[in-house]
Amino acid sequence: AKVQALVDALVANGPAAVKACKRLVQDLAGEPISAALREDTARRIADIRGSAEGKEGVSSFLQKRAPSWI
Repeated sequence: AKVQALVDALVANGPAAVKACKRLVQDLAGEPISAALREDTARRIADIRGSAEGKEGVSSFLQKRAPSWI
């Protein structure tokens, strides 16, 4: 049941956001935390949030409806 809940949570997210998150973890795993790492992480998050998919996620949340991933 716990695994299914995790799978359901992941599947509910935008596909590009999930892909970007996986790439971020792969690229930064094991790297020491630095100002450059924080800046890169913040830029990547801002990029996905500013995308059409990110805007749809915010809109669907505010309108209390299921997202329609692009």
